[in-house]
Amino acid sequence: MSHALIATGQGVGYSVLMHSTLSPWRLVHLALLASALALSAGASAQPAPPSLQPDSGPWKSGAGFDFDLGKKKLKKTRQSVSGMACNLDARQQRVCLVVFDEGAQARYASVGDKALTPAAEPVVLRATADELDAEGAATDGRYFYVTGSHSAKRNDCASNPGSRHVLRFRLDPATGRASRAQADFADSGRLWPIMQAQPELAPHVGERKCLGSEAPPEAPRLAGQQGVNIEGLAVQGGRLYFGFRGPVSKGVAQVLAVDADALFDPQAARDPKATITRLALGPNRGIRDMVAVKTGLLLLAGPDDSSASQGAGWTVAWWDGKTAAGSVVQPRVLAALDLSGVKLRKCDKELKPEAMTVLEETPAAYKLLVLSDGLCDGGPLAFTVAR
Repeated sequence: MSHALIATGQGVGYSVLMHSTLSPWRLVHLALLASALALSAGASAQPAPPSLQPDSGPWKSGAGFDFDLGKKKLKKTRQSVSGMACNLDARQQRVCLVVFDEGAQARYASVGDKALTPAAEPVVLRATADELDAEGAATDGRYFYVTGSHSAKRNDCASNPGSRHVLRFRLDPATGRASRAQADFADSGRLWPIMQAQPELAPHVGERKCLGSEAPPEAPRLAGQQGVNIEGLAVQGGRLYFGFRGPVSKGVAQVLAVDADALFDPQAARDPKATITRLALGPNRGIRDMVAVKTGLLLLAGPDDSSASQGAGWTVAWWDGKTAAGSVVQPRVLAALDLSGVKLRKCDKELKPEAMTVLEETPAAYKLLVLSDGLCDGGPLAFTVAR
């Protein structure tokens, strides 16, 4: 923490650092408090973002995503889109890998004129009976990456070791899909110990760490512990960025970035060069998805894991991807999503945006496609967000 930052946020903090005989840990605490006060002042000065309605949607998706499941389970799975990663194939057709937080498979879909067309090909993420709870997907044009939530189960806080995996598939540029050769697939469980080694995350990583701040519905005697819950994933410059829906404290969420090749090192010998960035997303909001753009990353922020936060609403923000050790970073909020005009269809349950991709990036705006948990096949919504 620099003296200049503390002096800007709280003159008393600077004086304490220079003259107090308090313990070093107490001084660090005061420094962080001063930084938070400075951030609060800056956040209040940021103008309110424009309220933005969809340009179009929910888009059509034909017969929808198909799985070899009974009617009830099939509908539930179609309503559980949780991440997407898109790229262009050799014909310049946009092909997306779509992941679900139900089941153990993903699917491909192609983006057309106000339509998302699912493909029938099954994409088995892990050939086990464990529940991956896939919550994020990303691509850098060479690989697809998929991450499990690494969280306890929401309803009863049961540990879910099956979710503690990050997967990598080599991408075939001709088809825009992943190669299915075993040599082109990697499965890493290394993120869990990396999180345990980060002081900011360590208290929230462990067995039966309940999500949010309240007791879960099926285990009322347990306390909410703000357990880790990864819902966003992006890749840029050889680094993977994991965005957390929880823990969130006082409107500040966290992003963990690691070296992608080190994460998948079979010997686990390479330094992952892990960094934590604390992002001020606003009260009661965590990260619901992330996507890389030319100048940084876009963040889809929405209600965190606490039940009291469910009315927080969704925003899109831009972050330059840079960290500031010991300080909180204020992303630039570009838009607040106005979803009030989106009407649920017969197959839909609820509207919770959880997946985002960039369809077009211009000097003036980002054309985004947003998919939602609770809507059949994600219920794609298109937005034009001014930069």
